[in-house]
Amino acid sequence: MAENREVFISGPDHDQHVHGKSVLCASLVGIAIGGPLLGMMGLSFLVSVTLLIVSSPLLLLSSPILFFAGLVLVGAVASFSVAALMAMTGLSTLGWVVHQVRGGGRDMGFVEGLKEWAGYLQHDTSYNNRNRGWKEQGGGI
Repeated sequence: MAENREVFISGPDHDQHVHGKSVLCASLVGIAIGGPLLGMMGLSFLVSVTLLIVSSPLLLLSSPILFFAGLVLVGAVASFSVAALMAMTGLSTLGWVVHQVRGGGRDMGFVEGLKEWAGYLQHDTSYNNRNRGWKEQGGGI
């Protein structure tokens, strides 16, 4: 009786009628594919928990060593982060000093500097002349 029923599916493009057999077959295929995957997932979880329970005494015995090793690792990462921050600050300061020594001109923000650089690239004749033939053949942006 269930095999003769039709299912009505409405979508954004058009409406469809699907037989109950198609729905039943699709469900069985989904169970046949998903069942073993769920079983393997459960088995993997069970093995992971078992290994954690078996190895927890060893982890507890060596935890003082691991704790201090973790502290050393965190200290090293923090030190490298501070060193990178100092390097960026130093380079920024050096760039500012060079800008002031050269006469400075007007002090512009980051976006204005990019706009000025883009204008320089658009009007640089040596660059444009060198790439003119390549651009005429379909290359370039």
